[in-house]
Amino acid sequence: MERVRVMRLLHVREGRETDFVDSYQSVLKRAERFPGHLGEQLCRSLDDPARWLLTSEWESLESVQRWRTDPDHQALVGPMNACLHDDRSTSVFRIRDLVAE
Repeated sequence: MERVRVMRLLHVREGRETDFVDSYQSVLKRAERFPGHLGEQLCRSLDDPARWLLTSEWESLESVQRWRTDPDHQALVGPMNACLHDDRSTSVFRIRDLVAE
């Protein structure tokens, strides 16, 4: 299986930063126990503090698809998404490990 990385570029509504982080932590607690989940990072832009980058690593594309269609998923991400503006994007990348020569 090929590992994949999901990258979400997010725009958090002003004054909702704490709610966003709190709700993300709820999602993270469930994701950490989900089969195929390998890890996550949440980053806040230094240039534009309203912009955030959320990345997650998964064992396979199938793992991501199972997570996205899990019955708990929509209920978990709803409060987090309520803190966001609509101008957000999600991309999935195949991870290619390179060895320096």
